Amino acid sequence: MTRTLRWGWVVKTAGGYVAAAVLLWLFLRTTNWAMLGDGMRSAAWPLLAAAVFLRLASLLVAALRWQALLEPAAHVPLRGVVVATMMGMTASTVAPMQAAELVRPYVLSSQQGVDFSTALATALAEWFLDGFAILALFIPAALWLHAAGSGRVWLIGAMLLPLSIAGLAGLRILPRRAAGVADWIQIHSALTPGVRLRVADWSQSFLLGLHALDRRRGMARIVVYSALLSALTAVSAWLTLSAFEVRLPVGAGFVLLGLITVAGMIPTPGAVGGFHAVCQLGLVAFFGIERARTVLPVIALHAVLYLPGAFLGVVCFLAWPSRSQWSTS
Repeated sequence: MTRTLRWGWVVKTAGGYVAAAVLLWLFLRTTNWAMLGDGMRSAAWPLLAAAVFLRLASLLVAALRWQALLEPAAHVPLRGVVVATMMGMTASTVAPMQAAELVRPYVLSSQQGVDFSTALATALAEWFLDGFAILALFIPAALWLHAAGSGRVWLIGAMLLPLSIAGLAGLRILPRRAAGVADWIQIHSALTPGVRLRVADWSQSFLLGLHALDRRRGMARIVVYSALLSALTAVSAWLTLSAFEVRLPVGAGFVLLGLITVAGMIPTPGAVGGFHAVCQLGLVAFFGIERARTVLPVIALHAVLYLPGAFLGVVCFLAWPSRSQWSTS
């Protein structure tokens, strides 16, 4: 069984790299390389620098939110959370299948002594929070753009509104639902007593990672962090496109945020290929940008969102200290 799982992982990993290569080829197949060079020379570098700064600020906010999610289980120094966040960015850039969601909890567990299942639960909670925060910002932006005549974006906003409302309401009951499932497994499953005990221990640790969602004050702070994280990322994306003369309303950055989220779910290393294809399609379909004009801005957008954090993650990997050095804030 172990050998089968190992081969399955190898096949999935190789498939991710193959998919990235194919999607990237489709994205670049009609590129005018001379136009690309001209675009690089005429780029507004101050705007790109501002975009990178906001992206790094968004990663700091992501670390603050993760620290708040972990608070019911353990107080983790911000420095340690930032290191784990940046290492996760590096992992997600070079490995497929959302490797960051395992690397971040592992680093935090090994360096800060937080139970791995607790850290993993907070990473899972972040997925939900990111999704609903993006929808909460996407919908007002879509409605605003509709007023300027973008009907297709309005249609998407109308479809996502009920989902956003239901999701935000449902986050409060997620810990209780998860506890109910854990109790049912322990009572009604056919597991042996020893396995049940291990499941019970793992469930308690996992549920502790979701406890922040069940606290009104803590949840409010986490929601604010989530909205700020999404807003900073959206403005960073808008500045990046503006640096390459893709002129869109500021609100378009929040629509782009939805595209970026979908692109990031494609299981390729660093979302390479999938990110480029999805963002290009969105710029062409939603905003009427000529396909040839999207190539360089989309490449730059991917670089701004992934490379600064990945670079800092490499620095953290190279200087990865012992646990005792990170235990002091």
